[in-house]
Amino acid sequence: MPSELSQELYALYKKYEADLYEFGEKSNEIVHGPFLISPNDKFSTSKVRVVFIGQETNGWSCKKDISNQMETYSKFNLGEKYVSSPFWNVIRKFEKSIIGETHSSSWLNINRYDENSKKPSNENRELLSGLDTLLLSELKILKPDITIFLTGHSYDSRIIPLLSAQKTSIGEFDQKQVCEIITNSIGGRVFRTYHPNYLRRSGLESRVVSEICSQVNV
Repeated sequence: MPSELSQELYALYKKYEADLYEFGEKSNEIVHGPFLISPNDKFSTSKVRVVFIGQETNGWSCKKDISNQMETYSKFNLGEKYVSSPFWNVIRKFEKSIIGETHSSSWLNINRYDENSKKPSNENRELLSGLDTLLLSELKILKPDITIFLTGHSYDSRIIPLLSAQKTSIGEFDQKQVCEIITNSIGGRVFRTYHPNYLRRSGLESRVVSEICSQVNV
């Protein structure tokens, strides 16, 4: 039996169904998606609801079936088999510190599709931005206490207008590295930092994770 949360999300996706699949049908590139979520029971019952938002998938199901796409998400179970991935390593660190239990958050992406298992082109990202209101609707259903965008500052041009927000600095970091996003569009606290691959390459990973956790673990 699908959870109440998944049922709400399914109804939302059905409402957007035509728009969700239009991009995949029109694209001349090899695209994977759409990326549709179905959070596990740990998230639904967590004492602190934490949502992470990445850029896009690295390959995904392409079936034109909402239930199948949501099932793909469930079976992936927040990257439980990706033990060496910087993206999932960073999420595990946040989960342990903020929630106290791994595989208990929810994961979204700002781009519904990837292109050839990578970032979509500028043109396709522009087209995909037309679905950003769906991301806001997902967040309103999930009701996170903490939202962390792992998108890098290049997506601020989509995030800030979507949330009718403004950025503020935290700690001693430059806002490009990490910032808090002040918004009334969704509840809880919202942060944005680099994608974990870049956090690791730049040597900022431990400092950024520590700073955000110190902000919320009070």
